[in-house]
Amino acid sequence: MASVSGALRGLRSRAANCSVRAAFALYAAVALLAALALSFVVTGLLGLLANSLLPVDPYAYSGTYVYDARKGELVPAEALSWYEIPASEALRESSSVQVTADATDIVTLYVESRADAGKLPIAVDAPPSEARDGELTDLAWWTGAEGSQGKSLDFADVAAYDAAARAARPGSEDAERLAEGLPDNADGERPAVSNVGYYLPYPGDPGAYRALAWLAVASVPAIFVACLVIAGRRFYRSRLAGPIAAMDDAARRIAANDLDFRVRATRDDELGRLCEQFEAMRAELERTEGELWRAAESRRQVNAAFAHDLRTPLTVVRGQAELIARIAGRDDVRAAAAAIVRQAERLSDFADSMRGLDALEAAEVDPAPLDPAAWVREVAADAREVVRDAGCGLVVASAGLPPLVMADGRALSRIADNLVANAARYARSEVGVSLSWADGELELVVTDDGPGFGDVALERAAEPFWGESKGAGGHLGLGLYVARLLAEKHGGSLELARAEGGGALVRARVSAPETPAVAHGAPDA
Repeated sequence: MASVSGALRGLRSRAANCSVRAAFALYAAVALLAALALSFVVTGLLGLLANSLLPVDPYAYSGTYVYDARKGELVPAEALSWYEIPASEALRESSSVQVTADATDIVTLYVESRADAGKLPIAVDAPPSEARDGELTDLAWWTGAEGSQGKSLDFADVAAYDAAARAARPGSEDAERLAEGLPDNADGERPAVSNVGYYLPYPGDPGAYRALAWLAVASVPAIFVACLVIAGRRFYRSRLAGPIAAMDDAARRIAANDLDFRVRATRDDELGRLCEQFEAMRAELERTEGELWRAAESRRQVNAAFAHDLRTPLTVVRGQAELIARIAGRDDVRAAAAAIVRQAERLSDFADSMRGLDALEAAEVDPAPLDPAAWVREVAADAREVVRDAGCGLVVASAGLPPLVMADGRALSRIADNLVANAARYARSEVGVSLSWADGELELVVTDDGPGFGDVALERAAEPFWGESKGAGGHLGLGLYVARLLAEKHGGSLELARAEGGGALVRARVSAPETPAVAHGAPDA
């Protein structure tokens, strides 16, 4: 018993960890076998139920009949037909009855038969409900016999029609003589014989029987489809749903930069191995992200330490240079001391910028309701001071601004300050500032009429500490980099281009959707 139990456990384990293709084939085979068995059971039960709705003998009132005038009944009959053999010769060979019909006539006689006990007579004056009236047909019309009626007869018209048809057709006297020559049956009655026969078609199956028969036919494909659907759902839930859900969740969390989870494989099949590969990828990303974070943190610490350690000697150098400039008697010495002071101040600004960039990269934007029209007026006021110092004019424009948007005003102001300062540095006579809104984005465009960006500058001007020419004045190449960094943190981008009339054009886009109150037409608070 223990060995059998162990064998069953091993079989279940192999089935649970078999390949997806093998599992699909197994589920499909089980579904087909179940569908086949259910089809046999259902069609058998429906067949039994349908048969129970049929009359005891559905053919009791159908087939060939002859009219017995003595009883006023249509009695079941069988035909004695000699086809192309002359009736006179056939009757002489088969009986001692004298035949009066002409030798050239083809006569078919219909004789009452008791061979089939299931066939029942029909009283023409009170027919049973199972025998449908108006469908009785003279058999002679099939052969085109003269005087035969091709249309169906009512039971009430049979007596008159039969008397006229017997007299009009050959063989009526032969039928009478044959009836007289036949022995009595077991009931002591003389069988009826006639030269006119009738056919009553099968009355048809009951409507309930036909419905059950069609239901039995339709149940077979329905059972197969249902079994396959159930097997497919079971296959998906047991073999596919879990791994697919795990990998989908892993992909979404990795895309959201959330690596604090594990992807666990529940089966040793193709999808299980794919889950293992997802886990290996997640672990590698987690390791790489950790190394990048440690490298960035180390860089920030080095920058902070460098900036801190550099400020003390720079302060000493600047102080000593200023002292030399004050006590020096020669102009060239004073000029050299002034140059040393300027370079020391530039290095001090460089150290402060390194610390500021670390803080900026770690900072996050904080959108809040902002009036863009009021904001652009403040930016224009600050920009006028900057361009006035540079000896330039300022042109400000705005279009399509909504009443309120969700944006970080301080981040936007810092972007504008850097772009305006950069444009004023290179402009010859004019700086342009324009602000527009469309599709949930604010677009700030700053232009100048200076020399514009060179080919290399279009690619690298937004990099930190880069510049085509760095002379005096403390320019460190950080303005465009800071603007790009803040725009990207605000869900946007920074684009450098050449203005159409010459000069430089910088376009900053940031995400700034309308506030819900304005978007839905709610009144202001």
